[in-house]
Amino acid sequence: MMRLKTPLLAAALVAGVASIGLTPALAQTAPPADAGAASGQARHHAGARMMPGQFVDGRVAFLKAQLKITPAQEGQWQKVEAAMRENAKALDQTVASMRQNRGDRNAVERLEMREQFIKVRSDNNSRFLAAFKPLYSSLSPEQQQMADQLIGAAQHRWRHRA
Repeated sequence: MMRLKTPLLAAALVAGVASIGLTPALAQTAPPADAGAASGQARHHAGARMMPGQFVDGRVAFLKAQLKITPAQEGQWQKVEAAMRENAKALDQTVASMRQNRGDRNAVERLEMREQFIKVRSDNNSRFLAAFKPLYSSLSPEQQQMADQLIGAAQHRWRHRA
């Protein structure tokens, strides 16, 4: 297992994990610096098999509960849920593709993969936005305030701590 020699490199890797859509909780699955090599490697390999879509059910349930979606808002919510599930599927496919033969890629191929990943993230954002806008306009002021706290703002704050 490779140990990071500089805090700047560690911060860059954490920012990279955040940019691929993993939650801060997932990013924190990396072993602490003082962990034993064997247990650290086991956690590293377990985390390497994780896929972003594994947690979509929990994210959907959490967001719906926190927003307190009413029966009248259920139709709009279903579109948001479908967008979240489609986004998770697209992200999983991209991550799986990137994991294949990742050690055999040259610099140009890695940059092309990064560009592909950025496109998937952009497409996912557009899909979610198209579904979320109508729901947001149907939310009460209290629900909108909660949405403002949950959507995007938390990720933005977390990325700047690294």
